[in-house]
Amino acid sequence: MELIYFMRELGDGIQDHLPEEQRTAPLSLDQIVAQWVDNKSCLAIRSLEKDISSYIKKSSVGDLSVDQIFFDFDLLFIPERFGCEEPELLGEVLLILKARAVNTNRSVLKDFSAWLRSEIGYHN
Repeated sequence: MELIYFMRELGDGIQDHLPEEQRTAPLSLDQIVAQWVDNKSCLAIRSLEKDISSYIKKSSVGDLSVDQIFFDFDLLFIPERFGCEEPELLGEVLLILKARAVNTNRSVLKDFSAWLRSEIGYHN
């Protein structure tokens, strides 16, 4: 489901739900991925990486059933908005995602430590 959650945030980031004339400041793909990574746990990031890799692999062997997911959730904006097909865009997202996770030094232990610090600080 992380892929669906990400795709919804991608649509929101590019303001896909708005008519063209009402789109004021759509975010770049880098900005959308950075915000997503910064707001998710290391486990969610890893889950999205796996979802994207699985999607790309299935798509590359002609398994078009994976596209049904985007249809079911009304997430069919990639070719229109990005000028490429889903596997190509998601491949780019995967590279940005991995780089952002490395650059921000994300790990399960660091996520847990940050959560613990916020809990201790919250109760004081």
